[in-house]
Amino acid sequence: MTAVAAAREFDDAHLVRRHLEGDPQAFGSLVDRYQTHVLTFVNGIVGDRERAEDLVLDVFIRIYRHLRWFDRRREFQTWIYAIASHLAESELRGRLHPRS
Repeated sequence: MTAVAAAREFDDAHLVRRHLEGDPQAFGSLVDRYQTHVLTFVNGIVGDRERAEDLVLDVFIRIYRHLRWFDRRREFQTWIYAIASHLAESELRGRLHPRS
């Protein structure tokens, strides 16, 4: 792990811990850190900026709701991109197989 990656992981872990301890600004800091990158990632998959924005909102809602169950031995960044990937892929499947 590079020094930058190690510093980010420490910062993420610190923000997760602060959020779980009740700091209302900690989650906002995580959103600020990842929102633009996750939007670029999701938009690259779904190819629709407006839909990507909606999906990124869903990503952060899921993270907020489930953060207490996040395995803090893992990297937060990996977890957030896994959630984003899952939602984007579900969006694509929905386009290929629309519900009647």
